[in-house]
Amino acid sequence: MKAGKLPGVVENRSVFMFTGTQRLESAQNVCSAAVGGQITVLATDQTGIFGTEQTRALRIGALFDRVYAMLVAQGADGGAFTVSLSLPPKVEERELKKLSAMIAQAAESRGITAYSVHVQGRYEPEECAGIVQMTVTGAGVKGAKALPSVLVNAPAGKSIVMAGHAALEATAVLISEKQDVLSKRLAVSYLTQGFKKICQTDMQRAARIAADAGAVVKIAGEGGVFGALWELGEFFDCGMDIALRDILMLQETIEVCEVLDVNPYMLASGGCILAVTEDATALLAQYQEAGIAAAEIGTLKEGHDRVIHNEWEERFLEPFRAEEMYRVL
Repeated sequence: MKAGKLPGVVENRSVFMFTGTQRLESAQNVCSAAVGGQITVLATDQTGIFGTEQTRALRIGALFDRVYAMLVAQGADGGAFTVSLSLPPKVEERELKKLSAMIAQAAESRGITAYSVHVQGRYEPEECAGIVQMTVTGAGVKGAKALPSVLVNAPAGKSIVMAGHAALEATAVLISEKQDVLSKRLAVSYLTQGFKKICQTDMQRAARIAADAGAVVKIAGEGGVFGALWELGEFFDCGMDIALRDILMLQETIEVCEVLDVNPYMLASGGCILAVTEDATALLAQYQEAGIAAAEIGTLKEGHDRVIHNEWEERFLEPFRAEEMYRVL
């Protein structure tokens, strides 16, 4: 297995079909159970922790943000969290202490007070050298309510709205890890400005606005916007038409990806959500009022063709295989 998030097809055929958690309530790794008139919601995601202290702290925070946003998207605020760390053999105890401090700081800064941490060692393949595998699972409770109409009616014709910018998380990591290469082509002050801009996102607020509007929310993470779109198509079992030029992306991301020769649409996109809605105009108006960058980037359609349109060119979306960021680093 490669570092980071498992491809959805692997999760489905090798995990969910055996554990009974394949019944998703939204378009991400969320399952639920009714208890006493309320619904307990569980959400989980995973990533690889590596690099400088700045990079590790950023990745830990981004993972907490994604899982927290998954709970919020289901109407379950707060909750308890479990952190699982799988350590390669060469990690020393002082490094584990630093990781624990980073986890505590990330949790505290996000108002997370109930969490536990579990640690185990593992055999380390050469391609995963030095990478700590981290999984966060969050649990929250919400009141039972009717399914949003977007899930009741046929998916064809529904709009896909994007809030936040693509590849934010990966851009911050690449600026942190590849500054020596990037600074030969881009000014250090420009990279510093971009890093600060990238780290100022509010996924929970964006997810809450979409959920309150009755949309189905997908939190983008590893695999990028293309990975998240594919998983949305799998969830709704339908096709889609996507306008590439409408996908939101910061100029800093574009320039960093050009220098490093990497596809920004397949890079970790913590800080970005996708929402499927029947009323894109109303949802976009709410995001504008909240000061959150958002755009309608496509629509769902019948069949299974998931097409990316770029002016006169077309390409078909492919399943998420692996996070591009690990290849670059």
